[in-house]
Amino acid sequence: MNLNEIAGGGLQELFAHEMDKVLKNIKDLNTDPKATRKISIQLSIKPDEQRMVGNVDIKVSHTSAPLKGLATNILMEKTGAGVTVSEISDKVPGQIDMDNIIAMEGARK
Repeated sequence: MNLNEIAGGGLQELFAHEMDKVLKNIKDLNTDPKATRKISIQLSIKPDEQRMVGNVDIKVSHTSAPLKGLATNILMEKTGAGVTVSEISDKVPGQIDMDNIIAMEGARK
């Protein structure tokens, strides 16, 4: 029995679908490039009483690398009404981010 002939080529299609997901995960810059990704193929065969026919359950799944986490700092200040929280940023309020302007100008070309 050839693997690419199982279920009329269905196993190959399921594998290709899961492989596509793994490759997209590898290319995602928000994931760890060194993390291991996996594709699992599981064939469960349940024979009948006469052991002539077997029902085959096919499962193909993948394990991707999780998205990287983010970190930030917050400032917590006690006020009369409770606590206010704001994110600490190295940007000066109202200051223009030149990297964003350059990226936007490049996108317009």
